[in-house]
Amino acid sequence: MDCPACHAANTVEAVACAACGSALASPKKPSRSARRPNGRRRADDLSEIALDSKHPTAWHAYRLALWSLLPGFGLVLGPLGIYYGWRAARGVGDDRSARNRAKASVLLSAGATLTQWLGLALMIYGWS
Repeated sequence: MDCPACHAANTVEAVACAACGSALASPKKPSRSARRPNGRRRADDLSEIALDSKHPTAWHAYRLALWSLLPGFGLVLGPLGIYYGWRAARGVGDDRSARNRAKASVLLSAGATLTQWLGLALMIYGWS
């Protein structure tokens, strides 16, 4: 790597120039926009898509669904997770990651609600 100040040759790992001591610029890849000119996201930037979600309702619904998986909590939190997940899925627009998170919330909450209420009913039936 050549020094931009004195044009002396340096190793690739060097942080400062060996001749003049000025800082060497690290080679950076040119940054690409996460969106194409037509407004759609690039398929190869999936990590940016997952972190770019700006819909806290979908995150809250998903966390609520995860809490509803705990025994006993799903009796109350399950129906709430279904409602908030449904509301989040309707309000996220074209954000696929938030929509998928909201759908997962609905499915997890529905499964937790169904199994926990069925388990409670079977326990009550067994005591009779």
